[in-house]
Amino acid sequence: MKWIKTGRSVMGNGESTVYYESNDGRYLIESRKRAIPHANRNGFWFHTSYWLINADNLCEQKEYYSLKDAKAAAERGMK
Repeated sequence: MKWIKTGRSVMGNGESTVYYESNDGRYLIESRKRAIPHANRNGFWFHTSYWLINADNLCEQKEYYSLKDAKAAAERGMK
């Protein structure tokens, strides 16, 4: 399955979301980089997770910790 990078949004604090769509349009992947506050001190660290979304049913979403895993799940039909 081929993937097309369709966009990117960047927030002021460094958080960002990158959007991918499968070539057949059945699945979307969002790469979400979020700022996580440090415990007991100032500042934050970034965590990126990858959300596989069924384009036919946007409520059907699943989180993965690598883009490779999200793409493999789409190949299996999101199981």
